[in-house]
Formats: sequence, structure tokens, C-alpha cells
Amino acid sequence: MTHNDAAPSRKAPAKARRSRLFAPFILAAILAGGWCYGWFWLRGQAEQRMDAQAADLEARGYDLSWSARTFSGFPFRMNIQLADVRVAEPTGWALRVPQLKGEAAVYDLTHWVLVAPGGVVLTRPESGDVTITGEALRASISHVTEYPPRISVEGAKLTFVPAPGAKPFTLVSADRMQLHVRGGGPDDQGAVFFKADGAKTAFPGLLGRIAQDKTASMILETRLSHVSYLRGRNWAAAVKRWGEAGGQITVQQSQILAGDAEGKAKSGVLGVDSDGRVTGLLSVAIKERADPSQPIRTPEQALAAAAQAMGQEPVIEADLRFDNGRTYLGAIDTGPAPTVY
Repeated sequence: MTHNDAAPSRKAPAKARRSRLFAPFILAAILAGGWCYGWFWLRGQAEQRMDAQAADLEARGYDLSWSARTFSGFPFRMNIQLADVRVAEPTGWALRVPQLKGEAAVYDLTHWVLVAPGGVVLTRPESGDVTITGEALRASISHVTEYPPRISVEGAKLTFVPAPGAKPFTLVSADRMQLHVRGGGPDDQGAVFFKADGAKTAFPGLLGRIAQDKTASMILETRLSHVSYLRGRNWAAAVKRWGEAGGQITVQQSQILAGDAEGKAKSGVLGVDSDGRVTGLLSVAIKERADPSQPIRTPEQALAAAAQAMGQEPVIEADLRFDNGRTYLGAIDTGPAPTVY
């Protein structure tokens, strides 16, 4: 064999090495193309699901609408921006959001974080609109296969302004607020946790007399039984169905602090009557220091003044009873019972 005959066999490994050099780039291009296709496919799926959900709600008398919708976030996130969002149910409750931004990881479209930079408008049937704005107002939704899904709402420096002619709202402002809803618990249980700090309130009845015009802090933690029955063509129908199934609210923690005044529910089980008013019994402790320079206006202030005169801590421990649309502290009628719908 001559030198020239052997030359090609010595060069073959070099060509093989050059082909292997391009293999990672070819593989990366294939993966990038697949990822691009997958992202746009997921965007299409998100659009279809939103449209299908809106159509389903409309068929049941609800409304889920928006004036504009855009997607972004390629390649690793799925971002959505909606304009003029409206969510409404048949009895008149509605939520309008001028601008809503949502974000989810592209590999988990069941967990969304939502932000409403322009605030929201809450419509209450027969009570009017309330505009809610603040430095921050955001929410997260996850575990959408559970009922109810996991929902968390948080806000900072919030103000609640009723529209002209509308009825007052129970909250006027809050430095910080959080609301958490959880489902999927054992024995068909759900949970609700609410907390507000630095709040100005406009409560009626007993709570209004505790808070007055002071800055208040509030906590409410409850568990709901038979939560899967809390469904219906609207909110009122859902609550009625839940109540007929034996649904109850177990209060685990409830407290309002406003200056020297304090109201605390230590235990209790509540329900809802056919008119949407709360029923049941709570064991409560109320502390309210009477101002000797001010006239006594309420039974609670009279009891507190009597306790102070005897050198005792002005704490009233009694049963708070919601019955027949009224609220009773022991034997004292303190005003209407709270309404759920």
C-alpha cells in the first residue's frame, strides 16, 4: 500500500470529530424549537380555557368579560394583561377591575399571581359601589382542582370609598389586610382567615360601639363544614344549599382591638338563616373603659363604668347570641345580626 492510499484512513477520525462538534448545537436548536412550540401551544390553551369559562358562566347567568387581552412572558413565564375586567353573579354582586395583570410559571399554569394596580370596584346589590384602592392589591390562586381553590388576597394602605348615594362599607381604610380561603380539608372542611391592621371601620351595632372612631386591628379565623355544598346559581342560592346540608361555621379565633376597647370570641358555632342573617352563639369577652368625662350611651359602657367604680377590670363575659335577625349580648339587644347575602 502506498503513502497516498493510506492518507484517507488517517483523516476519517478528524471528520467524525468535526461532526460531533456540531451535535450539541443541533440538539439545542431542536430543544429551543420544541420549547417555542410548547409555549405558544400553552398560550393557545390558556386562551381557549378562558373563553370556554366565560361562555359557561354566561350560560348560567354570570358574567366574565374583558375589553382587551394580551399574553407575554416567553420563554419561561406566562403573563397576561386584561383591561376592563368584569365578574358578576346573578344577584347583583360584581367586581370591576380597570387593569389586571397575571403571572404564572409556564410549567405550572394552575398557580397564578394577580395584581390590580388601579384598584377594583365592588358592586353590592341594593347598597351601591365601593372603590378599593391602595399602594398594593394582589391575589394568588392555586389548587384549582379543589373546591374552593386556594385564594389569598393581600393589600397595603387600602381605602374603601362608597360611591355617592351608596350605603357605608364596613371598612373605611386599612394599613394592611389579608384574606385567605382554603378548601380540600378533611371531612369536607374549608377554612377562612381574615386579618386587618391599622383599620378604620364603620361597623353597625356592637362592633361599631367597640371600634368607634379608633384605629382597630381585627382577626377572624373560621372553619366551614360541608363546604362542597357551597355551590349554586348565585351566592344566595349557594349559601341556602349549604345551610340546608347542615353547613356550619366554627369560630376558632375572632378579635377586634381598638384603643383600650377589645372584643374577643373564645368559641362558638354559627349558621345562616333563610334570610341570610347569621344565627348561633358565641362566648365573648368585651373590655371597654368608660371615659368619666363622657356621658354613658350604651349598656356596655354602663357595665364597664360600674366595674371600674368597684375597682374591677371592665371586662364583660357573656354569650353573644344571633337570633331572629337580632344580636343579643346576654339579655341586651345590641342591634341587627350580620348578613351574609
